Amino acid sequence: MDATPNIRIDLHTHTYRSGDAKTPLAEFAAIASQLGLVAVTDHHDLWAAAILGRDYGLTVIQGEEVNTGQGELIGLYVTQLIPRLLGMEETCRRIRSQHGLVYVPHPTDTTRKAIGLTGLVTLCRMGLVDIVEVGNSKSALPERDAEGIAHSFGIPVAAASDAHTAEAIGSSYTTIARSPADAPDLVQLLLGGHYHHQPYDPVRETRATFVVPGATTPNS
Repeated sequence: MDATPNIRIDLHTHTYRSGDAKTPLAEFAAIASQLGLVAVTDHHDLWAAAILGRDYGLTVIQGEEVNTGQGELIGLYVTQLIPRLLGMEETCRRIRSQHGLVYVPHPTDTTRKAIGLTGLVTLCRMGLVDIVEVGNSKSALPERDAEGIAHSFGIPVAAASDAHTAEAIGSSYTTIARSPADAPDLVQLLLGGHYHHQPYDPVRETRATFVVPGATTPNS
């Protein structure tokens, strides 16, 4: 089989359901359809990910970006919401209890809710990290220190857009050989993948939001 990476994936994106993003689902789908796989990782919300996979023909990983109180973590392949402010370790364990993947976003970006290098090393030593994001479109440069830590523990890395507007989806991305069959398969594919970092953070209107993340009544 040709192992040349040829599937473009974005593992960190947001829709209007995050509360600090404005992208409607149809607009999200129109851009994300250019990718082979997209993870929808709204803040404390799973509704949009489920709808985009069910009704819009996208190949979607259902995810959640969680404020642990010690920095943000993402659960990929989760089926139930992870509560806020549980701390890094407990959040990881809650993700793993759902057979999900622990994805560490923007680990060293001091302008956002990052777990930091110390937090990253701590979780890696505990065996609680599956993927480390080393390229994020909101950052000017790749996070080389985080990349070095990930490699030292044999953990795959990725780049992603962290898109809060439709046009940013896929601006940073990772290529893998094929679409993954499941969560463990994604980890293995990323070990042979390549990341592509492109700074791109378009201005978005945030003064009025559509929803409170995690609200029970979805908006269309």
